[in-house]
Amino acid sequence: MLRKITSLISFFAIIVMSLTSVILYLVPQGRVAYWADWQLLGLTKEQWGDIHICTGVLFLFVSILHIWLNWKPITAYLKKKAAAVTFSSTAFFISIFITLYVVVGTLSGLPPMKQVLEFSTYLKTQGEIKYGVPPYGHAELSPLSVFCKRMGLDLDKAVASIKAAGIEIETSAQSIKDIAHKGGLTPKELHEIILKDQPTPATNIKSGAPINKTGINQNSGNIKGAGMHNGAGTGLGQMTLEQYCKRQNLDLNTALGILREKGAVVDKSTTIRDIAGMLEMTSPREIGILLHP
Repeated sequence: MLRKITSLISFFAIIVMSLTSVILYLVPQGRVAYWADWQLLGLTKEQWGDIHICTGVLFLFVSILHIWLNWKPITAYLKKKAAAVTFSSTAFFISIFITLYVVVGTLSGLPPMKQVLEFSTYLKTQGEIKYGVPPYGHAELSPLSVFCKRMGLDLDKAVASIKAAGIEIETSAQSIKDIAHKGGLTPKELHEIILKDQPTPATNIKSGAPINKTGINQNSGNIKGAGMHNGAGTGLGQMTLEQYCKRQNLDLNTALGILREKGAVVDKSTTIRDIAGMLEMTSPREIGILLHP
């Protein structure tokens, strides 16, 4: 009975892990998923990840138990097969070659591994376009007061806008996520409500520089502000130049011309991270400053 149970658990665990692997391959980047409160079948990205990890541990445990319960038959089988094993067979070399090709090819960007990873990046980018991105990493966890200060927003107006939308707020120390969930909203939707009654353009509290409707500093001379405006926290380095230009509404040929004038040998498929490396930039975000004079 125990042997049957371990075998069945292993089988079901493989099915669950296969499903969660596909979902985690398709899901938007974590910062996007958390900001938009992304869910599939009522479960968040974090919950799907937890299921994947715990099911993997379960599979590992029952696999070890299965080996222990069937140790004698397994060793007898291996001894029987050991005599017939030859390391010069065609099957052996093909198996080794395919395995090594996948491992090395993944690191070297060889097909089809390159295309698999690029498609995943494409899906993540589409998720960012569809759901939007937070103004900074884990903005949803920030207390409202901190969020408004960091974004250069008027806290009193933000509180008034939230209350006018019928959302209860006890204190500005509550996180964006908690306030949003109380109102049955996503952090992204709450952010949009907060921005409704803010001055246009708003003013950055720390620098006094104008910021756009998303609360991000528009002063292109400010590296931090410009970096955020042009993709900070959005998986910028993984994007190709073509994807970046499309997202930022830039002319691809113009961008290519600017980069080539700076000495970067690039094409539309070159990633922003690689371009930053060619130009000896400390961060891919500095590309935004270069292409947004």
